[in-house]
Amino acid sequence: MNTTVSKELFRDRLITSAMDTDAYKLHMQQVVFEKYAAIQVKYEFRCRTDENLAEFAGEIREGIYALEGVTFTDDQLLYLSRIPFLKPAYIDFLRQFRFDPRRYVTVRVEQGELVIRAEGPWLYTILFEIPVLAIVSEIRNRYRYGMVNEEVFGEVLYRKVAHLQSELERRQIDSFRFADFGTRRRFSYNVQRDVVAYLARTMAGNFIGTSNYHLAREYGLTPIGTMAHEYLQAHQAFVNVARSQKEALEVWNQVYRGRLGVALTDCITTDAFLKDFDYLFSVLFSGVRHDSGDPFEWGEKFIRHYESFGIDPKTKTLVFSDGLNFDRALDIAEHFQGRIKTSFGIGTFLTNDLGNFTRPDGQAYRPLNIVMKMVECDGMPVAKISDEPGKSMCNDPVYLANLKARFNVE
Repeated sequence: MNTTVSKELFRDRLITSAMDTDAYKLHMQQVVFEKYAAIQVKYEFRCRTDENLAEFAGEIREGIYALEGVTFTDDQLLYLSRIPFLKPAYIDFLRQFRFDPRRYVTVRVEQGELVIRAEGPWLYTILFEIPVLAIVSEIRNRYRYGMVNEEVFGEVLYRKVAHLQSELERRQIDSFRFADFGTRRRFSYNVQRDVVAYLARTMAGNFIGTSNYHLAREYGLTPIGTMAHEYLQAHQAFVNVARSQKEALEVWNQVYRGRLGVALTDCITTDAFLKDFDYLFSVLFSGVRHDSGDPFEWGEKFIRHYESFGIDPKTKTLVFSDGLNFDRALDIAEHFQGRIKTSFGIGTFLTNDLGNFTRPDGQAYRPLNIVMKMVECDGMPVAKISDEPGKSMCNDPVYLANLKARFNVE
């Protein structure tokens, strides 16, 4: 078997490119640049995995501080300037953009747990989340699973792709499209790079791109991503919270004018989103993204929603991105085939899966489930009320209770 992963799983410098981030971060930052440049925000890191990372605080801090030397190069800016929806004024801003982690990011140990916060102007703090999470994941893996042989990844990936090819033929799924969404929780940069390169070579008809702008440029792929929860959350601080989702969608359309038209639906539950996603939004946005809850029920709701407005669901796209593997994605694609277009963003399963690998001490490998979420905007608390309770997040229980009451969420 030809190797699919390079012999070096780790590299000395963790982040070497300003474009080594998720596309939706730049896409949201352009909106912030145009509309909300003075807004102050706060993000907090959470580890959902039962694993203590406090011993790595010093090295994680050093990795984050090293972002000071990472800038957008002339070649990268030229590439970005050719993206039709990225505007010249924003590209000029990126030319002078500098990470300033010593000013905006704190890393410490509190009550024996790793604590990471980013606080400052939204325009300058928005790009920290993805590199911070990638740094945490790679440092943990380097020290706790540095004994992993590169062939483990190659074998696992080879088997996955062979299985996918076999299932596509067996199930006769007409159009199965998926992208890499694995930057934030990758085992390491080198692993993600090699996975993307291998998929681009072997699954060209199905592999449609990556959320990582740097890798999209390196391999001639489409950078994929629109908005994250933080974008919708922030608008809770800008207007009466009852119309915050509508305001977020209206502003997005003002900036992108019909491009990047996939809306995220579960910031305050999908049912609350559907009430705000009126006929105009349903026409303007090309599709919606699923990130929590039952994907089959969710998809059926949107098919009924489009049909209620006389919109042909076949003209719209459902994007699924909630903890997927190939079999789960294929089940969803098969279920909706011929009724509505589907696309899949697959992350940890691609870039941080060691199969059944176990350390010599008997510890089985588990990828970290880590997030860095906005908790305050413009001096006010903000919240995410997911369709999956474990994914909800808010630091202010009174605000959370009021938000649920406004949207009639149990």
